[in-house]
Amino acid sequence: MAYFEQRGTGWSVQVRRKGAPSISRTFDLKTDAEAWAREVEREHQRGNVMAMRNDAGKVTLGEVADIYMVAVVPLRRSHSAGTHIRFAKERFGKFFLANIRSVDVAAWRDELLRAGYAPQSVIHQLNALSALFSHAEKEMSIPLPAGNPVKAIRKPAKTPPRERRLVGLEYDYLMRAATAAQAPGLHQALVLAVETSARLSELLSMKWKDIDLQRRTVKLRGVGGRVTKNDDPFRVVALSSAAINALQSMPRRLDGKVFSWCPTPAKVATFQKAWQRCRARALRFYLADCARDGVEPDPAFLHDLHFHDLRHEATSRLFEKNLGIMEVASMTGHKSLASLKRYTHIEAEKLAAKLG
Repeated sequence: MAYFEQRGTGWSVQVRRKGAPSISRTFDLKTDAEAWAREVEREHQRGNVMAMRNDAGKVTLGEVADIYMVAVVPLRRSHSAGTHIRFAKERFGKFFLANIRSVDVAAWRDELLRAGYAPQSVIHQLNALSALFSHAEKEMSIPLPAGNPVKAIRKPAKTPPRERRLVGLEYDYLMRAATAAQAPGLHQALVLAVETSARLSELLSMKWKDIDLQRRTVKLRGVGGRVTKNDDPFRVVALSSAAINALQSMPRRLDGKVFSWCPTPAKVATFQKAWQRCRARALRFYLADCARDGVEPDPAFLHDLHFHDLRHEATSRLFEKNLGIMEVASMTGHKSLASLKRYTHIEAEKLAAKLG
C-alpha cells in the first residue's frame, strides 16, 4: 500500500507491504509519485522488489570503500590493497554506485595511462574498483542495475613479462659493491635471493627460528608471519652451501629476525634505496675497471636491473642445475607451470651444450 505526504521539497511516497522492506522516494509532482507507486506495486507482484529499491542510488562508493577497508583489506596479504582502494575512493568516492558508468571508468583508465602509470598498475587500480562493486553486490546485497561497470570496459594490454637475468660479471660486481656498502646484511640478502629464489617480502620476514642449519632448510613465510603469496602457511626451501655460508656470516639479532629491514612499505622502500645505491656503486666499479684496462664498457651492464630480477635468475639457475619441475616449484612456491615458466629464462648456450 502506498502512503503519500506533501512536504516542502515535494511529494513523499512510501510503499509498504507485509514481509518486505518499505520503499520511499520524493517527487516534485504528486502525479509522478502516484505513477511510481503503481510501478512499484506491479514489481511487488512480479517478485522483483529489489529492482525498485534503488539502493545503488543511495550508497556512495566511498561508503562501500570504508566498509571494505575494515572488513576485507586486513585479510589481504598485499600491502598495496589498501592503497588501491583509497585511490579508487579518491576518484569515485563521492558518486553513488548507480551513477558510476562504464564510460566514466574507461575515462579514468585513460587518465591513468596518460599520467604515466604502467598498464599493470592501471589493471591493479581497476581490479580494486571492481572489487568494491562486487563487495557491494555480494556482501551488502546492493543490486547494480547496470552491473559492475569495470567488467564492461577493456583492460590495458599487459606489458611483456620481464626476461632480465644477470649477465657476465654483473653478479660479481654486485657482490663487490654490497660488501663495500654501509648496509649490514645487504650482501647476504643478495646471496640468499639468488640461492633460494625467495621474494623480497619472504627474505625480509625470515627469522632464525625458521632456519635449520643442520638440515639446510628454511621456512619462508609471508608478511608478518602470515600465509605466503600462494596461500600456504609457509614453504620449506633447501639451502645451498652458499646460502648456509651467507647465513653463518650474519650476527644474531635480539629480535630473532635475520635482517634489520621489515616487509613494511617504509622498510621495503629503505631496502630498495640500499639496493639502488649498491647497483650504482657496482656500475662505478665496473666503469673504473674498464677505464683502467682500456676496455670499452658495455652500455647494457646492470642497466634496468630490478631486485626482483634476482628471483628470475635464481629460478633459471635451478633448472640449469638439472632440477625437475616439481623440485624447482618446491623452491619457488609456484603452483602452476604457466606461472613458473614466466620466471624461467634458461640461456640458449647452456641448452646447446646439453644437446651435444
